[in-house]
Amino acid sequence: MRRTVLILPGLISLPGTDSFMGDRREAMADLARMGDLSKVSPAPASETPETMILGMSPDSVRLRQGPLTVSALGFDPPERSTHFHLSPMSYVDGNILQPDVEWDAEEMRRLMVLAKRLDTKLLTILGGSGFDHALVWEALGDLGTTSPTDVNGKSYRDHLPQGDGETVLKRLIDDSVNLLGELDINKRRVEDGLPPLNVLWPWGQGVRTPVPNLAIRRGEPASVESVSLRLAGLTRLAGYRHVDRAKVGQLLKTQLRSIADRCLSRQLSIIYLDVATDLRTNGMAEELDWFIREVDRELVRPLLSDLPRSSARLTLIAASMEQVNADGPIPASAIGLAAATETGMSGESFYPFDERSTLERSIPTRDLWDLVQAGIEA
Repeated sequence: MRRTVLILPGLISLPGTDSFMGDRREAMADLARMGDLSKVSPAPASETPETMILGMSPDSVRLRQGPLTVSALGFDPPERSTHFHLSPMSYVDGNILQPDVEWDAEEMRRLMVLAKRLDTKLLTILGGSGFDHALVWEALGDLGTTSPTDVNGKSYRDHLPQGDGETVLKRLIDDSVNLLGELDINKRRVEDGLPPLNVLWPWGQGVRTPVPNLAIRRGEPASVESVSLRLAGLTRLAGYRHVDRAKVGQLLKTQLRSIADRCLSRQLSIIYLDVATDLRTNGMAEELDWFIREVDRELVRPLLSDLPRSSARLTLIAASMEQVNADGPIPASAIGLAAATETGMSGESFYPFDERSTLERSIPTRDLWDLVQAGIEA
């Protein structure tokens, strides 16, 4: 049986606010009518929430940003090593700034080729793409670093790494300023009054810990699609294959029909698209309405229409990835919905796939990872 699990956070609005769902989303309405409807419980706090997307409990794996980035880039460093995410940033007047524009891919490639000169016996720079690169320190220790978001606009000296290995990391950062400042493009940017991309900032350090091999445990491979670097890294460690993130597309350019076509050609697919969440966060109501309509027409409808012709199961999980603490109140924005159907099912549910159903007590509530597991079972 072919199985497809779609995880699309951000579809469901807060009760009492404008809905972008309802019967006008015909494919989703048909899916809810034909199959089983569930509410999705809020995501618990987790260091690696991506585990839930792969159908694992949130406490089954604990990996920080660095190890996930190194894995996503396809590298397997020595076991006793510490992995960092490495972000090119701007050093201006004693402060660190996050880049506010995309860089040309070829210019970034030249910058990272130059950066390899900073490799030492213990430090190795691993080139990635865009602003996502990695650093491996072939040693272990207790370190403190600051993320790009937290250091943005703040003092360089006040946020340098602290702890074991701080000397070699501070030297890397200082040397990167001296080296990258010599790039022609950085010289031109300074002349034009623009911030250069002239410092490499390591953060998110951690070690690679064991991850269950899901392909072996579940007895078959799976393909995962998303634009998440973190999910790509975890997917690789779990023995699944993550599709090239560039094939998925970004925001309103997400290639929904191509994703559907790939799902129709595979036995097991897990798709995670958080576009709707991004659009909500940025207050883009018209774009959100358009995107959900396209999801209904270009992604859900082709997969649903194929069920009578094939042996297949389709699971749609409109779950929030907003994490909540067990001891605190549960915000309404953390409640989601899920619907699942398969070839031969002829349910006649009268509950809609929209916000009204999140208030219906008779609809069972299930955890995200449990719904994913159920969706991928053969």
